[in-house]
Amino acid sequence: MYISKLVIKNYRTFNDFKIVLKPLTLIIGENNIGKSNLLDSIGLIFGQDVSYHKRRVLEVSDFNYKEILRFKRQVLDFNIPAGDIIYPEILIECTLIGWDEDQESVVGDWYSNVNFTEATLTYRFATGSKFNREEDVQHQRNFITKFIKEHTQELYDKLLESAKLDLINFPISKYFYTIYGGGDSSSTANIYHLNQMKFELLDALRDACTELVASHNSRLLFRILNSKEEEKYQDLKGQLVGLQQAINDNATLQEIKNGISVQLDKISLATDETSNLVDLIFSLPDVSDLLKKISLIYGDNPIKIERNGTGRNNLLFISLVLSYVEDITRGHSSYFRVVGLEEPESHLHPNLQDHLAHNIESLIKVDGKKDFRKDIQLLITSHSTHITTKIDFENTVVLYRDGDKIESHYVLDGFSEKALGKKQIKYLNKYLDAVNANIFYSRKIILVEGISEKLLVPIFFERNMGHSTEKSSCCVINVNGLAFSYFLEIIKNGFFQKCLVLTDRDTDTKTKERADNLAAKYDDVDQIQVSITADSTFEKDLINANAKGKGRDILLAVLKDVRPNAGKSYISALGENPIDTAGFFALIEDYKSEFAYSLMLNLADSDPLTDGFVIPDYITKGLNFFS
Repeated sequence: MYISKLVIKNYRTFNDFKIVLKPLTLIIGENNIGKSNLLDSIGLIFGQDVSYHKRRVLEVSDFNYKEILRFKRQVLDFNIPAGDIIYPEILIECTLIGWDEDQESVVGDWYSNVNFTEATLTYRFATGSKFNREEDVQHQRNFITKFIKEHTQELYDKLLESAKLDLINFPISKYFYTIYGGGDSSSTANIYHLNQMKFELLDALRDACTELVASHNSRLLFRILNSKEEEKYQDLKGQLVGLQQAINDNATLQEIKNGISVQLDKISLATDETSNLVDLIFSLPDVSDLLKKISLIYGDNPIKIERNGTGRNNLLFISLVLSYVEDITRGHSSYFRVVGLEEPESHLHPNLQDHLAHNIESLIKVDGKKDFRKDIQLLITSHSTHITTKIDFENTVVLYRDGDKIESHYVLDGFSEKALGKKQIKYLNKYLDAVNANIFYSRKIILVEGISEKLLVPIFFERNMGHSTEKSSCCVINVNGLAFSYFLEIIKNGFFQKCLVLTDRDTDTKTKERADNLAAKYDDVDQIQVSITADSTFEKDLINANAKGKGRDILLAVLKDVRPNAGKSYISALGENPIDTAGFFALIEDYKSEFAYSLMLNLADSDPLTDGFVIPDYITKGLNFFS
């Protein structure tokens, strides 16, 4: 069984959001896009720990901010009848499919389709049935009227909108949560059945060092050790039976005991009939007390957890939780468990990230088979391109912003199942490495043909936009040739981020129509702009744009650096004339990357306001696509 669809309304960053989930799902995207909020929303239904029971009673800050603004603006608008004002509600709906016979006994009351193949659980946070909404609106408006009367209309009109909105109270104390099944809000989910489902969250700010010592009931190691039946540890108590005699025979302990008796004799009343003799007794601890004395050590030269590096402890922590999740023999096993793993890459070097991601699928699969286990669903969030490229793209979904909304898109959604689609997927699986996977963490994408553009376009971008590509959340991807369409299909199929293609015209070659055909193919996709050189190649457009003036001086200086002897001869023969594009290009044709690198260093050290270097027109027009 697993959650196949999640609907989130008005919860934190999500206004009206839907996402398809799989038994193993990698959720990626830029910071503050809502990955953690997504996992927390699932915890509102499936979380059984005390902390989650408390979290189910939400705060004002848990509501989508724009929804709160909408509500307050409606209250301030006296033209809207009080009865027409909509109070915000938070709704989290999980659709479950693929259960086995045992799990069906739990979800049987929550069927939500006529074929009995889907079940839904819904968390709703809304005002109580006895709350009089119209009365509350009228009370708020009476307060505003009184405020204006006391402070004058003129002062009220001068207030910023934010100050006016602050005058409106959001009645959070009148809100209550319910969890119901089957889509019927009157059918409250049976607590016993709900408790058969669990949610484990390894959050990004986890304190691995603390959780790996079983010193408290809430510590992870203790919870794992204590999940077994007590009888399994009975032999530990047997080892302690002889400890009382050892205490009686210890001379130092006897000396301490006698000293206490002497002092007690001195301060006790003479008429006190109570004996002043004291003794030391060892109380045989409960199993849980014994378990709290256990901590983990790790490595060939084991040391205390506190002395381990954070990376090692993080890896140990993840292993500990996953071993707990995998263990179906524990005393308090559940029918279904969702595991949320946030940023498994924390404190791990790239090689360890690769290794962890490469093997993570096997943790929730049936031994020796490709099928996923039915009792576990694993949801991973990550910012690591190493993690991203090692988990199957079939299971990778990107969260991104489309205007004011957050949307989701699986990387391989929309690709044809025919030969061309399979070829495109094969290429992407091979070429989306730890560098190029950066497109899924960016809001703007620039695709270029080769290393020369990869080096120079970020410089041109900064000169054109006034800030770096990183500040604009823009990535520059070198497709190493002409494989633009493989990447553009991702954009076209639903990952609606703006994408600029900078490509050569390739005049007088067999592929001279390629660029125009590419532009025509994606002309109807608003998120894609194909910009083509005026001349045959990027370098020639660069030379043409700077054949005269100060730009000419920069190109000649770079030529002299890249081709010391040939460049010196060319410059001498050129004199004061404009640069001859064909002759100059002939000198750098076999040295394009060296030329681009030298030019990049030159431009990085010069002032764009005074150096006179001209960016080729097709690049300038292309960058304006992002404006």
